[in-house]
Amino acid sequence: MSISLKVWFHPSMRLPVQIDAEANPFTVPASATVVDLMDMCEEFFEKHTAEAGTPLELQINVLWNTKDHKKALNPNEKVSQHFASGDSFGVYGDVQPAIFREPPKPEEEKVPVTILTGFLGSGKTTLLNYILQEQKEKKIAIIENEFGEISIDDALLKQEKKQLAEKIVVMDNGCMCCTIRGDLAKGLQEIIGDIKAGGTIDAIMIETTGMADPVPIVRTFMSSPEITNDLRLDAVVAMADAKNLPGRLDDKVEAGKVNEAYQQIAFADKIILNKLDLITTEQAIAVKDRIREINKYAKVLPAIKGRVRMDELANIRAHDMANFVNEDIEKEAESTVVIEDGHGGHGGHEGHGDGHGHDENCTEDHGHGGHGGHGGGHGSTHSGGHGHGHGSKDNRHDVRVNSFAIVKEGEIVPRKLSMWMQMLGQLPEEKGTIFRIKAILAIKDHPFKHVFHAVMDVSDEDDAGPWAEGEKKINKIVFIGKSMDEPFLRKGFEAIFED
Repeated sequence: MSISLKVWFHPSMRLPVQIDAEANPFTVPASATVVDLMDMCEEFFEKHTAEAGTPLELQINVLWNTKDHKKALNPNEKVSQHFASGDSFGVYGDVQPAIFREPPKPEEEKVPVTILTGFLGSGKTTLLNYILQEQKEKKIAIIENEFGEISIDDALLKQEKKQLAEKIVVMDNGCMCCTIRGDLAKGLQEIIGDIKAGGTIDAIMIETTGMADPVPIVRTFMSSPEITNDLRLDAVVAMADAKNLPGRLDDKVEAGKVNEAYQQIAFADKIILNKLDLITTEQAIAVKDRIREINKYAKVLPAIKGRVRMDELANIRAHDMANFVNEDIEKEAESTVVIEDGHGGHGGHEGHGDGHGHDENCTEDHGHGGHGGHGGGHGSTHSGGHGHGHGSKDNRHDVRVNSFAIVKEGEIVPRKLSMWMQMLGQLPEEKGTIFRIKAILAIKDHPFKHVFHAVMDVSDEDDAGPWAEGEKKINKIVFIGKSMDEPFLRKGFEAIFED
């Protein structure tokens, strides 16, 4: 069922283009909201003025039924509550010259970026040389991060590395957690500039110092659209020294600081267990089990001198939200609850993550975030930082890592989703700490599958494609964190669905 409406523009807007409302009726689905009608009108206005040779943009501030001009309509209410076929709707808003915007680049066309982490001596430089030698058909940009005034790795790198890499940006001025973030963004933008100037770069690798916590680099990608318009974070790959990793994980750290070795394992999408020739079989089994205590999901690749198959290090798409719909994300959890007719079933595996701390002298903001939400008014989206609860002040190599997934059919009410996300951003300490969320959601009256991804205190979201006609609206959400209260979070998720 649909409603046919005509638009009436308030005379004070003084439109420079004549619009024949009778010849351009709006056919609106009965299930549409007022904000959907606003969007339809704005799109029509932009298209019509462009065809008339005067491209303009319209931002509607107020919409009403012309039969009752004193009542401005709530953007979140249904059109069918206020209109019948044949009615006219009045609009008032801001008109300005249209700004040309390049269409967003598809994820698969963006240059993939791999973050390579690992403590000093784990074999990162050896691996990087190996990658560059094996990938002679590709042009790879290298961004190096060093801790201290002397670029240690730069002196160790073979000359072939500089010949094979398209661009090397050596950065020597600080830890990744603090001052280096600005330099990282600058280095990436320099490479983007080269690409736009006609240069060809097929991939970028960020080789971090052994002291670096990878979370701030991930945060840079998730909160910097000027970077992610052209680049995509493909994966975090951790190089683990099989002989020395257990000792690094057992290092005591000061309260408020982070065990970087633990962070590197916890947030890795793939882990290369290197230098297996230096330990016994029993030791190799023990260190693999230790890794699984921290990160139950990342694939662990055995290696000597960093030698792994090259296809294991490319096109991982671990942070590509558009790819979530092509994966069974619920398999990333240790347990999965399928909610159907009030009953839950279990299955699955996985879990990883840890809290993010920082140096006491760090000036970077690590404060708790909070989700915005669907609804609330015209033009709003649900966005904002993802709150990560309250971490323990004890040593950060705590192994109370858990993960779970929830699968439920139905449609989610936007207002309830917004409120629940805001609650997650202020999660009480006793309810645990959330490090990562992946979700595919069916939003009420929204035709597209909505994907959501949060890492610590930043989040991102997008539409990944339409629900097919007759397709069941199956929602999936995965939580990864520490000491999470699964019943509490599951109950909250169930409560945001339409009754």
